[in-house]
Amino acid sequence: MRPTVRSRLWAAGTAFVAGFVIANVGILLITGADRWLWLATAVVLMITGAVGVLVADTGRRLSLWAVLGFELFVVATLAPLWWTFAVALTPADTTADSLLPADPRWSVFGDVLGAGVLRDAALTSVVAATVATAVAMLLAVPAAYALTRRRVRGGRVVVVSFVAVLLAPLVALAGPWSVTAADLGVLGSRWSVAPVLLLVALPLAVWLSIPVLRDAPWSLRDSIRSDGATRRQELRAFVVPVLAPDLLVVAALVWVVAAQDAVLGAALGPTDDSRTLPATLLLGSVEPSQAAAIGLLWLLPVLALVAIAPRRVRRLIGRDHR
Repeated sequence: MRPTVRSRLWAAGTAFVAGFVIANVGILLITGADRWLWLATAVVLMITGAVGVLVADTGRRLSLWAVLGFELFVVATLAPLWWTFAVALTPADTTADSLLPADPRWSVFGDVLGAGVLRDAALTSVVAATVATAVAMLLAVPAAYALTRRRVRGGRVVVVSFVAVLLAPLVALAGPWSVTAADLGVLGSRWSVAPVLLLVALPLAVWLSIPVLRDAPWSLRDSIRSDGATRRQELRAFVVPVLAPDLLVVAALVWVVAAQDAVLGAALGPTDDSRTLPATLLLGSVEPSQAAAIGLLWLLPVLALVAIAPRRVRRLIGRDHR
């Protein structure tokens, strides 16, 4: 038996067994309308397994493991989002117990947009993330240019250092900075979170900007300069059309990561009107339905970024840094 056929048969068997297990769980343990969702998922996986057996010994260029992985990824992604949506639509005086709420409350999205605590928390997150991202990009782009276009001694060590700082636990920095912010009299201010967010935003901005500047067609820039172009013409002919789109996506990714911080927001926000939105949701100062609704709304910038520039995001995340 060829290795390709064996691999396809293993993938088909895994899909069928996974579907069989999900079907039995849905039949034996799940009640109500949710049972049909479990059964639909099981049917898709079992059909994948059956089709996989039929095409296992053919010459088709098909990876059943990729198909199975995609199906499981969709289930693992959509199921939590669907459950969050169900919790958001559940009335405040009841507990969500189904993926299909019997009496959905659609007004919850308007309620969270009008809630003063959540609006202030969202504004704090936006201000802090925007300031941190702007400063980080102003520092990261020249640093990435020097690391990619100049012979910097110890350049690899610098890049590894940025990664090490990026991986450092923020909880270890939250306490000291909260004491420093209190001594400076800015504890509880929207501006107190932004400087510490630079510890996340700056290394990430450098890390993502390095492949952008490394892979840019600098020969085009050199030819423009050799033709006697001015700085403004170079900006219009090279920087804006070639570098700016990818750097804007880098800034958007950095902003998204900075805006999701909850540890620093909880440590530096002693009151409800000074905490970031993730910290407000983390500390449970709002009811579950409102927390679920604002969480879904907070997800919109991420979805917009992925929808507007999916290829650029994939290229930035998939590039290496050698």
